[in-house]
Amino acid sequence: MSAQSFAEMRIEPRWQLKSTVSVFREGGKDCLGLLVNWSSSGLMISSYQSLQLGDRLRIELVDIINDDDRRTGACEVEIVWTQELTPSLFGNGCKVLEGSDMLNTMMKDYCDDEAE
Repeated sequence: MSAQSFAEMRIEPRWQLKSTVSVFREGGKDCLGLLVNWSSSGLMISSYQSLQLGDRLRIELVDIINDDDRRTGACEVEIVWTQELTPSLFGNGCKVLEGSDMLNTMMKDYCDDEAE
């Protein structure tokens, strides 16, 4: 399936990020992957392992604001699709089931950055 057909299947547009946002399982220390893009109802995470369809995960999105400060937005997601992008990298589509206030703030900031 082509990237364009994935875009056509989306209910709402996704925004690309201009900075690196790391994804961790809630309370974990090992990085699960990186946030690729987002919308108000979904996320795409790149990872070195395929995530299980239908799994629900509590994750934390962590970005660096400056050298001394970072912020963490927590959410619960459901894996709705996964696709091998390269032999060692997977794309994982996630539906956001619940998000923290900080997650909403972070996403709004990413959207505002796109408008600049």
